[in-house]
Amino acid sequence: MKQVILITGASSGFGALAARALSHAGHIVYASMRDTQGRNAPQVKAAEEYAAANHVDIRAIELDVALQK
Repeated sequence: MKQVILITGASSGFGALAARALSHAGHIVYASMRDTQGRNAPQVKAAEEYAAANHVDIRAIELDVALQK
């Protein structure tokens, strides 16, 4: 069954690997990261290129889960 999955910290490491693995399993994956138009712009482009090349559904989005006081 296809699921919609949100992964935080998907710009690198385990988050990026999980996004790829889950998308290959047929799920829609929202790969969230901070600063998508700044320092993580290359990671957004890489995710989009990976999705296109592998015919999977990975959608890079901006999300900061840090607690603001």
